[in-house]
Amino acid sequence: MTSAESEIARDLASLDRRAFLRLTGAAAAFGLLPVACGEAVAPTVELQLFSPRAYAVFNAAATRIVGPRGAELIRSGEIDPALAADAFVARNPALGDTVEAALALLEWAPWPLVPKLRPFTALAGDGQDRVLDALMRSRIDLLRDVFKGVKSLAALVFYANPATRDLTGFPGPFGSAEVPIAAAMVESDS
Repeated sequence: MTSAESEIARDLASLDRRAFLRLTGAAAAFGLLPVACGEAVAPTVELQLFSPRAYAVFNAAATRIVGPRGAELIRSGEIDPALAADAFVARNPALGDTVEAALALLEWAPWPLVPKLRPFTALAGDGQDRVLDALMRSRIDLLRDVFKGVKSLAALVFYANPATRDLTGFPGPFGSAEVPIAAAMVESDS
C-alpha cells in the first residue's frame, strides 16, 4: 500500500458512525437546497396558467426532446414552446393541474426515482437527457406517463409553429391561400 492509500485508509477508519451520518445528512441537505432556474421567464412574457418555474422546466424539456435543430430554434427565441403550451393548457383547463404536477415532478423528483440530485433546469443537457431517458424507460407507470405527456405536448406545440416547416418539409396547413389542397396530392421526391 502506498503512503497516499494508507493515509486515505487511516482517514476513513477515523470516521465513526456519528461523523458519517452527520456528513451524509449535510450532503443530502445541500442537495435539496433550491438552485436557480436554468431558463427564467423573459420579462415580456405574460403567462396564463404556468408558473415561471413550470415555464422554465417545459422549455428545458422541449429543447431536449425536439433534437438539435429544433433546440436551436428554441434557443434563438424563434419558437417558445413553453409559451405555446401555456396557452394550449389555458384553453383546456382540465389539463392545467395535471401538466403543472407533471412538470413539478420532472423538476423536483428525488434521486431514487430519477438519476439526478439537482432540479431538472439546473442540469446540463446530457443530465437532462439522462433524466428524460430514465422517465421513458421507467418501470413505474406514472413516470412513463409523465414522459409521454411532456413529450406529446412539446411535440404538439413545437411542430404547430410555422417556423418548423423547414425541419419537417411540410408546406403548411392545406386549404389556405399559401398552400392549396392540391399541394397535398403532390408526391414527394423522397
